[in-house]
Amino acid sequence: MILTVTLNPCVDHTAEIDHLIPGGTNHVLTSRQDPSGKGVNVGIVLHQLGANPFCTGITRQGNADLLDAVLDSREIPHDFFPAAGQLRTNLKLFDRSRGVMTECNEKGSPVTAEELDGFLSLFARLLPQAELLVLSGSVPPGVPDDIYRTLSVSAQSFGIPVILDASGPLLREGLLAHPTLIKPNLDELREAFGVTVSEKQKLAGACRKILQEYDLSCLCLSMGEQGAMLVTQTEAWETPGSPVEVRGVQGAGDSMVAGLCLGLLHGDSPDKLLRAAVAAAQGSLEKPGTLLCERSDFERFLPQIPVQPITL
Repeated sequence: MILTVTLNPCVDHTAEIDHLIPGGTNHVLTSRQDPSGKGVNVGIVLHQLGANPFCTGITRQGNADLLDAVLDSREIPHDFFPAAGQLRTNLKLFDRSRGVMTECNEKGSPVTAEELDGFLSLFARLLPQAELLVLSGSVPPGVPDDIYRTLSVSAQSFGIPVILDASGPLLREGLLAHPTLIKPNLDELREAFGVTVSEKQKLAGACRKILQEYDLSCLCLSMGEQGAMLVTQTEAWETPGSPVEVRGVQGAGDSMVAGLCLGLLHGDSPDKLLRAAVAAAQGSLEKPGTLLCERSDFERFLPQIPVQPITL
């Protein structure tokens, strides 16, 4: 199974508007609420792509049934540790005219030391059954910045590859455990590593230096409208993606992680790994709101994704 960890799940309230007017009155065209979280999204996409995910993390006793219902309805196995409080609410405003999402994310209720220990015990029971571990998203107050480092070290003791999709201190601390693959976007790369270059060849070179410094195998960089690149210590590939009408950006990065999971399990070469990642991401981009990539979307986009090497 592919084990995904979500330590700070949420309820996403997504509203679509024609054109965002900051400080003005915005008329909502459509809206929906979806229990979510980055690792949960990865699990849903993996399931829709035919893989075998298992979702774990920390949920909230007050409304855990919302998250349970979503996963149960899709027959995705899961086991979350129930902490006190309510699932946080994240407001997502999608501007149709520009294809841009504005997010207002809550931090979440604090987690006590006893609750964190409860999750760690649950994680220790589940981990030996995993063939791949996905660590992604934010953490609530009370969870230390080195949590992903701790979980990665545990996975490595069983020889389990780790994909890390995080930002800021969570990413920097997690890197010290040498995960198999990291997936920052441009903003996260610049924030965590001080990268200032923009030209793709220089970006690829900066990514390779990060891999060498932290003894990592692979970095997949998502670049929004500029596409994506995948860099190893010896080679780099990039793609602009293929034409797609953007109807929703929420979950595209998580779909990319799901595509990377499939590629890693299949032993894909770096160029094929990048193609799988972008095909899954684009399958979500063309869906409205928080709907995510399905198998038919993935299979349709996969042969359309052009990739080319970048000279390092």
